[in-house]
Amino acid sequence: MARVLLVLLAVVVACAPQAARTDQVRIFDDPAKPEKDWGYEPRAIQVSRGATVTFTNAGAVFHTATADAAPRAFDAGASPKEKATITFDKAGTWGYHCGVHPDMKGVVHVCDGACP
Repeated sequence: MARVLLVLLAVVVACAPQAARTDQVRIFDDPAKPEKDWGYEPRAIQVSRGATVTFTNAGAVFHTATADAAPRAFDAGASPKEKATITFDKAGTWGYHCGVHPDMKGVVHVCDGACP
């Protein structure tokens, strides 16, 4: 019985929505679609403090990853097919947007140590 409960618990935890654990973010756009349909993939990520996140512009126009909070903790831009990197040295939740297309939004959750 206990084994069945452990298996069920593992399934529930595995299926629960979680921030993606990655250090790669793809920036996308489609000039034929409205800007509200453009964005970052994944939209939310989780990394350990000290991680460097690479933003790859897979779109057709220039984009940025600009911190929401003032003063701007980070602001990196990339032309189409280029990459920008940001190192996250402080734990916390960092909302960001494209400085050129403000409807594009994302978030980086930075864990203090290993992420759960």
